Amino acid sequence: MYPELFKLGSFTVYSYGLFVALGFLAASYVAARRAKTAKLDPEKIMNANIYSFFAGILGARIFYVLTELNYYTEFPGEILKIWAGGLVFYGGLIGGVLFYFWYIKRKKLNVLKVADAVIPALALGQAIGRLGCFMRGCCYGKESKCCGVIFKDIGDNKLHFPAQLLEAVVVLGIFLFLIYRKPRFKGEIFSLYLLLYGLVRFLMEYLRADERGPVILGLFSISQIISLLAVIFACILYRRFNTKKN
Repeated sequence: MYPELFKLGSFTVYSYGLFVALGFLAASYVAARRAKTAKLDPEKIMNANIYSFFAGILGARIFYVLTELNYYTEFPGEILKIWAGGLVFYGGLIGGVLFYFWYIKRKKLNVLKVADAVIPALALGQAIGRLGCFMRGCCYGKESKCCGVIFKDIGDNKLHFPAQLLEAVVVLGIFLFLIYRKPRFKGEIFSLYLLLYGLVRFLMEYLRADERGPVILGLFSISQIISLLAVIFACILYRRFNTKKN
């Protein structure tokens, strides 16, 4: 595909890094608008977004390095080259969300109210980021005879299903569903995001053909295990928040 868009002298603009940055900017804009509507301090929300973004990038990179540990043990100098790709979303989600909740708690804001306001923005940023995966040629799908793309870096010169584009469209649908849904209780939007994305990611893993890391019990990838845990956790949260009626 097009991992490098263009160069300005010695400076290279990478498609993956560009779309991740665009995703962050779009998510930050939506989060700020929703925070204002929810009568939350936009400045505090923006600060939380920025800090959590970097925490998420760190978590996503650590997760990716662990899945490709043999390679990075041999080439440790490549670990810091995140601009060229190599992030695992679940690592970023865990790192970013944990830091976000810690920061929001520290600023004495209502955690569930904030989560409901900003979590749809995460889905938007995620959808845009998947376009970066497509442009770079990572996270590709299995071989396809009817609707596929040749990802040059793979080297097999075969058509592969563009799993990145499908996930981008589906997650964009999750974003639209969440922003137009009127929550009945605090924590509902956050719970629904975990539930919906967990289900989507679990199914998407069956379409992926890139390196998925260790296979648990010979059946599930690590991302599928995390997806199942996310779905279970979401169901528990949804029931608890619905019962509590915050």
